Amino acid sequence: KIPKMGPRPDHINDPSYDPKTIDLPGLQLLGERQEKFLQNWTEDWTGAGMKAVLSQTAFCGAVHMHGGRNERLLADLDCNGWPQTPRNRALEIIRRAWAVHLCGDQHLAVVVKHGIQDFGDGPYGFTSPALVNTIYGRWWHPLDEKPGPNPVKGSPLPWTGDFKDGLGNKISMLAYANPEDISNEKKRADGYGLVRFDKKKRTITFECWPRFSDAKKGGDQQFAGWPITIAMEANDGRKVTGWLPELVFENTTSAVIQVIEEKTGQVLYTVRSQNGKFQPRVYSDGTFAIKVGKDRPDGKTIRGLTPKGKSEAGQQTIRL
Repeated sequence: KIPKMGPRPDHINDPSYDPKTIDLPGLQLLGERQEKFLQNWTEDWTGAGMKAVLSQTAFCGAVHMHGGRNERLLADLDCNGWPQTPRNRALEIIRRAWAVHLCGDQHLAVVVKHGIQDFGDGPYGFTSPALVNTIYGRWWHPLDEKPGPNPVKGSPLPWTGDFKDGLGNKISMLAYANPEDISNEKKRADGYGLVRFDKKKRTITFECWPRFSDAKKGGDQQFAGWPITIAMEANDGRKVTGWLPELVFENTTSAVIQVIEEKTGQVLYTVRSQNGKFQPRVYSDGTFAIKVGKDRPDGKTIRGLTPKGKSEAGQQTIRL
């Protein structure tokens, strides 16, 4: 579909390369079946209070060096950050469930905040390190050796913040575990990730452990920059512009709420409430509909809601 622009068909090193020219109409990433599956999955909360999406790889190119310290690539097509349009579509669907994105395959542990239209408006993504990284090291190393805008405050890592990857995708780098010395078995930055879901607090904690760490010695031996804890709702990073009435459920503490923009019919998100209440947020003006149910948004529908300030939006009691 595109001309070869590097040493391999999936590696781009041509300095004249423009990311926009390879985002060709009609190209698929997940395909229609998987996209439909994801859409249905975001609406089915049977037995679930929090959600995560597992994928082969990262939906972005959060790597600069491939194979060696001086082997820099402009773009890597083998990261699922390309084709860019269906990549964004996949992340938009994942965001609808306020789900976190977990993957591997990149030989480099990172935590990013995916950007779709804007930096930080998508879900968080955690790429775990390779368990054994003896063959193919990778590094995050911006060419100018500077942090991006909005770097992580207090981070021990020098190159966090907002960046565009080699495919033009917006990513916010929170942490990366570069190999210290690929020739030293104990300094190749291999290891494993742990993800802890706190269902009461609705938080997610990413941990990243070196392969040769010894928990018996005590202390925190994780890679620099970890652990990282995020709120579940932060997996939808769109800017909140208004609030709909707070929903108070009479006969359940946990209902499923779906918010729809009426003008476009677009589903903004479908999530499960907690503690018998939920106040929907929206990201634009206009009117909105809310669908509620016990495990899917199939019980009641409220239409024609207009956003207000959080304290001015009032309450609405619902019995399912």
